[in-house]
Amino acid sequence: ATAPSTSYYAFNMLDDVVGGYDEKKRKLRQAISIAINEEELIQIFLNGRGIAAQGPIPPDIFGFQDGRAGLNPVVYEWDEQRQAPRRKTIAQAKQLLAEAGYPGGRDANGKPLILFFDTVAVSAGSKPQLDWLRKQFATIDIQLQVRSTDYNRFQEKVLKGDYQILQWGWNA
Repeated sequence: ATAPSTSYYAFNMLDDVVGGYDEKKRKLRQAISIAINEEELIQIFLNGRGIAAQGPIPPDIFGFQDGRAGLNPVVYEWDEQRQAPRRKTIAQAKQLLAEAGYPGGRDANGKPLILFFDTVAVSAGSKPQLDWLRKQFATIDIQLQVRSTDYNRFQEKVLKGDYQILQWGWNA
């Protein structure tokens, strides 16, 4: 059975780099969303227990949509042959990143794109998953810096909008 919980990555929409509603900012977020391979995360860190979410509502909860109707078109394309979602490619993510103004992970001045991930994961046991996340960003030439903090400080940063990217979740 699938647990009625959802974990997700969030972008601070007020941030100068990852936020905003213009086309380039949207493409940056799309590129990152494609690069973070949830299926791989589930296989490696959850022993295959889970499914990559297509939306905010988990299976077995009213409003969940399965199949093509529930497809997340930002990250997936519908595979007619398999009748299942297929993750977009890293090449597609890199193209979006270039269209966002960061070809090869660099801005117009040739400066590398460095983004910040805030987390409450501070234990040694968290290191493999945080290293994995850095590698996901590296697949599209983005450098990810992890900022670990205690939960109270983390909540404060979220409330003040003092973050770029974070991971959070909810249980139904």
